[in-house]
Amino acid sequence: MSWQPNNFYFSRLRKDELKDLVSFVVLEIYEHFNYKDYTQQSFENEFEYLLKEDLAFFGNSVYYVLRNHFDHKIYGSIKTTYWDRAATIPMEKLFGINVQDVLIPDYLNIWHLGRFVISGKICEERIGILKKMLFNAFYPISTMGAGLVLAECDKKLTMTLKKMGIDSFVLGDSIEYICSETLPIYIKSDWLNQYISSNSQRYLDKENSQDFQFFLKKINSNVEVNTDANF
Repeated sequence: MSWQPNNFYFSRLRKDELKDLVSFVVLEIYEHFNYKDYTQQSFENEFEYLLKEDLAFFGNSVYYVLRNHFDHKIYGSIKTTYWDRAATIPMEKLFGINVQDVLIPDYLNIWHLGRFVISGKICEERIGILKKMLFNAFYPISTMGAGLVLAECDKKLTMTLKKMGIDSFVLGDSIEYICSETLPIYIKSDWLNQYISSNSQRYLDKENSQDFQFFLKKINSNVEVNTDANF
């Protein structure tokens, strides 16, 4: 049986739970940065903006959330999206980056990583939870062949990833986004291989294999659509 934290469990998010997720993400970030200057209207604007993004990505995504055994509320989240090259990736709007300009030949699978938040209320096993959530998010990317992960990433998190042996490439200057100094980055899938292999014994479970199958169908479907479009 794969590792599980005490008092918490991981589960996939359903579409009808997206509002709960977005509310958790925004409020948790506000609390983390001690941001108290928001109004009900500004919160609702932020909420609606992020919810619209998630609705656009949901069909090609797997969202993992961390829940408490007692109240089943969300205490952590992360999502992996296979980019169908139709939806607009957030960095295009936030940073004015043309994604087509940063793609790399032979790295055909394009991914987006986001909604990575762990509640500040979690103190015990925090490192294990962080590693497991990253493992879940990165596993299909690492095992699906050459790909590129795009993300709008907190600057401190990029340094944490570096300490864990995961390199990233910065695509532009940082901006302040939801209280955080945020960078546009990409991560090559082969930069994840060491992390996945060194943590598989502890964190690999049947859901990771199910994620692989889910994304394999998405990739194959996308290839068929693009092939048809060429004729």
